[in-house]
Amino acid sequence: MKLKKLLRTNKLLSRHLLITLLLLTFVSAKAQAQDLTVTGTITSAEDGYPIPGATVVIKGTTTGSASDFDGIYTIDTKIGDTLEFSFIGMESQSITVTSSSLNVVMISQAETLDEVVIIGYGSIAKKDVTGSVSSVSTKQITQTQTTSIAQAIQGRAAGVAVTKSSGQPGSTPTVRIRGVGTVNNSDPLYIVDGVPINDISNVNMDDAQSIQVLKDASATAIYGSRGANGVVLIATKTGRASKPSISYKTYTGMETRIDNLDVMNAEQWATLYNEGKANDGAALEPDFANPSSLDSYNWKDAAYRTGNIQSHQLAISGGSDKISYYVSFGKLDQKGILKNTSFDRTNFRVNNTYQIQPKIKVGQNLQYSKSKSNSVSATGANSNLKTAFIGYVVDPVSPIFTADGTPARPLYSTEIRNPVGLTIYDQTPLIKESFLGNVFIEADLFKGLSFRSNYGLEINNRKTDNFQPEYFISAEQNRPFNSYNLVRSENKVSVWSNTLNYRTTINQKHSINALLGHESQKSDYNNVIASRSNIPEGVDNPTLGAGAVDTSTNGGGISSSSLLSYFGRLNYNYDERYLFTGTYRIDGSSRFGENNRFAQFPSLALAWNIKNEDFFKNEAINQFKFRVGWGETGNQNIPNSAIFSTLSTSENYLLGNDETTVVGLAPLRPGNPDLKWETTTTTNVGLDLGFLENAITFTADYFIKTTSDMLLESPILQTSGYSLNPTINAGEIENKGFEFSANYKKSINDFFFSVGGNISIIDNNVVSLASEGSSISTGVAGNGYANISRTEAGRSIASFYGLEAIGLFQNQAEIDNNASLNGNLPGDVQYKDQNGDNVINDDDRTFIGSPLPDFTYGINVDMLYKQFDFSMFFQGVQGNDIFNATGYLLNGKLDSNLSTEYLNRWTGEGTSNAVPRATFDGFANNSRLSSRFVQDGSYLRLKNIQLGYNFDSNVLEKTFITKARIYLAGQNLLTITDYNGLDPELGVDETQTQDGSSTSLDLGIDRGRYPSTRTVTIGLDINF
Repeated sequence: MKLKKLLRTNKLLSRHLLITLLLLTFVSAKAQAQDLTVTGTITSAEDGYPIPGATVVIKGTTTGSASDFDGIYTIDTKIGDTLEFSFIGMESQSITVTSSSLNVVMISQAETLDEVVIIGYGSIAKKDVTGSVSSVSTKQITQTQTTSIAQAIQGRAAGVAVTKSSGQPGSTPTVRIRGVGTVNNSDPLYIVDGVPINDISNVNMDDAQSIQVLKDASATAIYGSRGANGVVLIATKTGRASKPSISYKTYTGMETRIDNLDVMNAEQWATLYNEGKANDGAALEPDFANPSSLDSYNWKDAAYRTGNIQSHQLAISGGSDKISYYVSFGKLDQKGILKNTSFDRTNFRVNNTYQIQPKIKVGQNLQYSKSKSNSVSATGANSNLKTAFIGYVVDPVSPIFTADGTPARPLYSTEIRNPVGLTIYDQTPLIKESFLGNVFIEADLFKGLSFRSNYGLEINNRKTDNFQPEYFISAEQNRPFNSYNLVRSENKVSVWSNTLNYRTTINQKHSINALLGHESQKSDYNNVIASRSNIPEGVDNPTLGAGAVDTSTNGGGISSSSLLSYFGRLNYNYDERYLFTGTYRIDGSSRFGENNRFAQFPSLALAWNIKNEDFFKNEAINQFKFRVGWGETGNQNIPNSAIFSTLSTSENYLLGNDETTVVGLAPLRPGNPDLKWETTTTTNVGLDLGFLENAITFTADYFIKTTSDMLLESPILQTSGYSLNPTINAGEIENKGFEFSANYKKSINDFFFSVGGNISIIDNNVVSLASEGSSISTGVAGNGYANISRTEAGRSIASFYGLEAIGLFQNQAEIDNNASLNGNLPGDVQYKDQNGDNVINDDDRTFIGSPLPDFTYGINVDMLYKQFDFSMFFQGVQGNDIFNATGYLLNGKLDSNLSTEYLNRWTGEGTSNAVPRATFDGFANNSRLSSRFVQDGSYLRLKNIQLGYNFDSNVLEKTFITKARIYLAGQNLLTITDYNGLDPELGVDETQTQDGSSTSLDLGIDRGRYPSTRTVTIGLDINF
């Protein structure tokens, strides 16, 4: 009985104990849930920067918090609660709590954000833009580890084509906005903080806050004579009212060349060499009796190396309600993939504003830049002079070095130089120092009326001190005596602009923004060139003065020009529905005579915000704007002395019995005092759409851009005595096309993604030139070739012109029954007899391709998930042709190495209809300037891919670091193309000149220039 009672008591105690434990567990869990503290960082999806002042509220309660200056928030909540995040101009988000760490990425609402877009001499709300303007954000600028701002906008904006002119470190890419609009310089105008600049490569990409590309004349006409080729506006970073913020960015990486070209080994090449001798009935090369026993030398890699790149950027910013500051220091060091090529740049920038009185603000944006670059031989039109290419065509049986380790002479490719020797003995150093800055004052005169005065200055100094030693490799590659070359040049541009800006709103419906301005610009240039030779060997530090006096040569020049302008703009907005923009500018240039010195450039644009009409009820569409614009812009890119008849002072002659050398004068170029402005007229129709609170955006534009009264050189008779042609106004070029861009973005809890793309379709047509039937020949293809490009009415600019190859002669009967060249044999190239006279000559040349693409496009993908971010960017062109001038050597010249494609050569009837037979004697006929060397240049390239990790704010809050991100990035990792040259991405070849200046008509010709690089980098971004 007692035992049963004891057991019953223990059972009750056990039940009470169990209930007590469950209650304690529940209370403890509840207490823990109530005491859960959630911490995280709120950042912007646009640029990754923290958002201070964002609101965080527990849904259904009044309990809330806000993010601090670094975007960090803390709130007490529990698992399962829903947190609501909101900020002015950002889309609100609701996220369920699952852990104590919760980072949030917020997306901007363009309509509520009222984003400001920089336009000429001012700014305007994005929703009020009436012209065609493309914006590139800070995030997009810094997503690619490029050395140039121009390269950073590649593929980011519809209608803007950016192509690398060279892979040489520090080179500047070619930028074309809405096609090639003139036979002259087609580069756009670059404006940095209101100052027009000549050299965009001096601007540090990390200092850029935003980039706006003005494309149609209604947007660019405010720049008048300089806006015909489009305008790129760059605003640099400024400080804001906040505590000091320090940021440090760095990356380092390796670079390798993009190599799409396979060449033969010793056995393959020697076999074809002997085959060519046999086909020509010549004796075989005794050394090649057994090709398989030959040693093979890898010449194509001899001049190359693995390059490297590293960058450092330190910036400090902050301010108060009275002052703001942004100070940065940047260092970029790049060792190129060709030996002894490099680029080193140092940048220092100071941007300040001072609110000296409630209505008066002053400030300055100042930058100093110094760069040092080293390049190797790349000049000339011949491919066998290009260091980047010639290693591919040296015969593979020749040793690269002699027994003592010096560069060796090729044994069979005697016309080709040793590329290693060029990297050693043919280097050119260049030092560039640049100052770019502006100072300004802004004053609020009375309500709505403000005054701004801005003075800007750009100074670019270039310096070359180049000692070239004596050397001998072969009779074709040597320098019989040493020399010292000195080059100094200074280019200075100053601009002073003054504007009055009046803004007002009447009855809450009529918004007026009016601008009046005056501007004066002065450009000065001077240069000195000098050289001496035979510097004594004992001189440890060679200088110009150490050379022999009797070997001295020198030269130089000086020039200046000025521009005086008056301009105005009116922006009118009625009830956020009807928008009007009108601009008018008068420019006067010293480059034109008194009769045509001044020109007028007007523009008009209208926009209709259909979304804001009462009859429009579709809630899914939150942006629906129709735009139309028209305007005129100008071009004055001609020599400063074009209106004057000029003389040459380099025509020396001998005088007297002792034949004393006397400096003589001779006619150089006839002047044309009646020259006038080149004018570009643009009509633009556009549509802007936004859906689902701008989660989906779409923009479409159609434009017609016509350039008339082109400033071009007109040929004159050689008997005139002038060595250069005069400049005249003649000709017309039309570009018309479509531009489309679209983007979709979405945020789901802590996952954000964005997908976007753009495409540009442009048709280029030369309407007329100086006279009916006239043409402009450009593009020397080298290696004995004449010009390959021809510009004439009815065709696109700089189209390829030559014979049309229609296959190979398969037998003697085909040769006998068709037009042929003297000495043709079966297996040789057959050319089309265009005029039917049964003779193949220059009269049978025709248009065989165009370097201009049918369309260009870009695709970008961005994703964020918790601490991880990922981005991917593709860029491509379609439908353009490339004249592969390197094919002259690679596709049949048997004393140089050959492409492996030549292994598929014709060896008998029916074996090939594309690759001719192996021959020495028939090479001249088979290598005529023809469509045989024209290839499809289309490509799709993965320009950038990046994976990043943002360190948890809970970890960082215990340190002095507010934000830290590490990333791995790759550039040009994938290229899809059928082109078999070094690189399908070809901009204007800056090594080619016409009358001493770079020609913009040298398009799509591959002479074996420095190829693009494939780059892998690792980087770190830290904020303190």
